[in-house]
Amino acid sequence: MALNWFSLRRTGADRRTPGAEPDDVADRGRTPAGPGADSPSADGQPLSWPEMVRVMGQEVSSSLAAASDQLDRLNRLEPSLVSGLGPLRDAIERARQAGLAAQQVLRLHEDPPAQQREVLNLADVARAALTARGEWFKRRHVHVRQGLAQAQVVADSSMAYSLIDELLQWAGQLSSEVVIAVDKSQRSGRARLRVSAWCDPATLPEGSWRSMRWVLWHQLARAMGAQAQMEMRNDHVRVTLSLAAPTEAQLSTAMDELNGQSSVSAVIQGCRVLIVSTLAQRRAQCLQALAGYGVLLDQADSMGQAMRVAEQHLPDALIYDAAVAGPAMEQLRDRISARSGTQPAVIEINEQVGATEFQASTIGTLSTGRVAAGSLKQALGPALVFELCKVI
Repeated sequence: MALNWFSLRRTGADRRTPGAEPDDVADRGRTPAGPGADSPSADGQPLSWPEMVRVMGQEVSSSLAAASDQLDRLNRLEPSLVSGLGPLRDAIERARQAGLAAQQVLRLHEDPPAQQREVLNLADVARAALTARGEWFKRRHVHVRQGLAQAQVVADSSMAYSLIDELLQWAGQLSSEVVIAVDKSQRSGRARLRVSAWCDPATLPEGSWRSMRWVLWHQLARAMGAQAQMEMRNDHVRVTLSLAAPTEAQLSTAMDELNGQSSVSAVIQGCRVLIVSTLAQRRAQCLQALAGYGVLLDQADSMGQAMRVAEQHLPDALIYDAAVAGPAMEQLRDRISARSGTQPAVIEINEQVGATEFQASTIGTLSTGRVAAGSLKQALGPALVFELCKVI
């Protein structure tokens, strides 16, 4: 059974006739007309559904974030007690993510971000998302099979990553067996992304797959202009997205930029870089920014994991969020220096609004280069080349 991805089932008088134009996401939040449907709020002003979604999302996510923090604190005090509360923690996290997703849907609908479209290898974006989601899948015992062929698209890299990441999470919540594939349509020449969750759809509550996350990545697909379709079989649910392919002129420009990058970065090929950030998307942005530089990339989502990774594979460079800076980061730098005999190249990602794209490190024992979070795509690679050349 193949379904148009933008169609929704309706009941009663609200059901649309075949071929009718599908509703916008905004329409899905409207309730049927009836007593009180248009009643004003307490202050006499008409109720605004976007404002209601915003308030609800903030209240739900903040309340559940507090509950999750309390469980984390209790886990540190009484690990044996909290170990049996896994289902409760998962339920809290799902509800919290639903609240955050509602806020993201609202932002996409009210104030869509400006898109910087470029030529991307869709398989590389998928690999970055899979790498960043690795620990998430591992904790949930989700096995992911992949078949990623080269397929170029013209899209905004951040939005493409977000779309794939949301799809992976959506599928991972449906089944412990997920398949992701990237290929190219022989008929249209467009790149295709397919994500499948292997399960019996009839046994799933509708709310588990037609969730707020469902609405979110649906909205992302629409914002990117992706053609989308969903198929439901007895043993799986599959979503197929089709994205625009680049023109010959766009491909030529992209190749010229890549050749220039390769000649500049040849000196750091083979160096090992450790990326430390608690944010999965931030780590993925760094992976994408450094693709093509020939460096070996490791990543960690905490300082504890960073210490373990550095023990296994001594890095030549550290890239980390300002949020994880502190004594533990200084200790990591000291450990690397003691083992290698030289200080690693270090780059801190600066979250401050209006920060300089790249601020070179100064002379000193703990010198640190800084790159603005909003400029990772264009500034991180050159910054890494500069900082590594100072210590190699």
